[in-house]
Amino acid sequence: MAKGGRIINAIRLVFNSRAYYVTFLLIAALSFLGYSYLLSSYSLNLALPKIAFGLNIYSLILSISISVLLALSLMMNAFAFVNGAALSGKTGLGAIIAALVPSSLCCTSVIPAILAAFGASTATVIGVTGELQGPFATYETLFITLSIGLLLLSVLLASRNINKCCAVKK
Repeated sequence: MAKGGRIINAIRLVFNSRAYYVTFLLIAALSFLGYSYLLSSYSLNLALPKIAFGLNIYSLILSISISVLLALSLMMNAFAFVNGAALSGKTGLGAIIAALVPSSLCCTSVIPAILAAFGASTATVIGVTGELQGPFATYETLFITLSIGLLLLSVLLASRNINKCCAVKK
């Protein structure tokens, strides 16, 4: 069976359960709202007219893509874990972290909050935040592309595990 067929088969197995399907929709919707907020300050979002949720077409497609892939990866890995598959947990976890971290470090209050939690003074937080967030802003397109690639890899590996352990025997 081709890789695309294996992925579709694994998705069908996961979404046979209404609980996984509803949870997928909930996670995808919540992460879409989060990514819509985060990508509203994305540099590519500043040039073109906004079409929905304060996003232009490129940012809207990125937000939908990351949200759906993140939710799909989480549901497929959860399904594989519950059904006893030998998980590729490090890659799946790595993909999830890679999807969440870079986009939340640029132009948000995450870094200042972390610095404050570790006891940094206001002057330190104000002085250091820009230096820490700068590389994430400079390479944000690379980080987002890498996030999507790792999420696709996570879905591929999860589908392989699901097909090995959970395929319906003929």
